[in-house]
Amino acid sequence: SQLLASGARLLEAAQVGVGFLCPAQARALQEIKPYKTLCIGKRAALYVGGAFKAISLVKALRLLGISTHIAGTQTGSAQDYEALKSVCDDGVIIIDDTNPLELSAFMRERSIDLLIGGVKERPIAYKLGIGFCDHNHERKTKLAGFEGMVNFAREVSATVNSPVWKLMPFRHACGMSGVS
Repeated sequence: SQLLASGARLLEAAQVGVGFLCPAQARALQEIKPYKTLCIGKRAALYVGGAFKAISLVKALRLLGISTHIAGTQTGSAQDYEALKSVCDDGVIIIDDTNPLELSAFMRERSIDLLIGGVKERPIAYKLGIGFCDHNHERKTKLAGFEGMVNFAREVSATVNSPVWKLMPFRHACGMSGVS
């Protein structure tokens, strides 16, 4: 997560013209562009093990044009949640060690398109017809540095833009957006 955050931070700085743009940054920004185009306007929820991982994900999602509406961890402290809140947009719901019913209610309320969490959250997302990305320490695809940010963008875009979400009856019944 720390490496994903550093890759996202450097790419974000390059986008706004801050600092020197090295060839690896330029290449990564070019590779991310088509994914970002498909992801702009999507809404995400994060429920991960630690605050630093959540902070890294908020920054990486922002780089893709995805807003984080729910962010939380299972193990955060008061300082962790203040740090998380400081990188999130106004109005984000910060959750601490939530339960499946509460998480589900928040995701319905906010019309979430993507949940990033651990293996225990996957069934919650799928029951709600929400895309899910597993973000745990046993990943097979690397998320380190610029290449990792490109891998992350590819995975997130494929997930939120899958045509399967158009077929989910729950999303239609609740007025949730689904795939555009």
